[in-house]
Amino acid sequence: MDLDLYIDIVFFVNFFMDLLLLILLKRILKKAASYRRLGIGAVLGGLFGCLEMFCPQIPGGFFAAFSFGFALLMILAAFGWSGWRELVKETGTLFILAIAAGGTMELILRCTRAGFYFLKVLSGESAYVMPMLLWVFLAAGTFFLVLGIWQFGDEVRRERRNLYPLVLTDGRVRAEAVGYLDTGNCLTEPGSRQGVHIVAQQVFCLFQDSKGERAMIPYHTVGNPYGVMEGIRIERMEIMHSGGKIRIDAPWIAKAPYGLSKKGGYQVLLYGETTIREEKEGGIASGH
Repeated sequence: MDLDLYIDIVFFVNFFMDLLLLILLKRILKKAASYRRLGIGAVLGGLFGCLEMFCPQIPGGFFAAFSFGFALLMILAAFGWSGWRELVKETGTLFILAIAAGGTMELILRCTRAGFYFLKVLSGESAYVMPMLLWVFLAAGTFFLVLGIWQFGDEVRRERRNLYPLVLTDGRVRAEAVGYLDTGNCLTEPGSRQGVHIVAQQVFCLFQDSKGERAMIPYHTVGNPYGVMEGIRIERMEIMHSGGKIRIDAPWIAKAPYGLSKKGGYQVLLYGETTIREEKEGGIASGH
């Protein structure tokens, strides 16, 4: 069966997809670029899509080099020159996003009737103009899906990067846990103004018989502006990291009034200004 393809539709489809990819790249890498420049880059991508569609006999090796060259032109047009390192990072990320978006679109086109409508639109059948608009919304949905997956992965990566095994010690009581360094934890003990590390209830219960100093530590959240946590000053806390071990003497810990981690990934929310010196073998850190 012969299929008539219209170059304006092919150009528009590729332009729109490349524009979404460049916007994704801008948001993920936090690049400064105007939508005018992104549009110019997308125009180059649209032209390449037309060449790809109407020159199917191009040898594989030459086509790969041609694709890479057009990707470089798109990036330079959209973001300008910032050095070889940035160019490599931008190009690599663009190809990763293109593969992710292409895989998502392929899955949708093959497993739904969107593929049928897509072929009809490319062949220029006017009866399928409305499905063309639906296809645009489909592409936008793919954009937000890929962005959401990337941001979720980035959040998981950042959380894992801030996780540290640690040991809480007070007399004969010794508790091993995982701490999360959260710059948003600004809680301090009112008397000493020393930073407070928030611990899960099951960890705090191990130190209920401690002879250390005790205090009621006020805190506020959106739902509870006048909350109070029970706090104990224990003997020490040791944090393990890639460079060795850090000791915090006489830290304050407070019992969390809520669950710290939904999946139980950590049991201690470290004070935000805790210094963890990765480059040194051990040392003493201050909790305030």
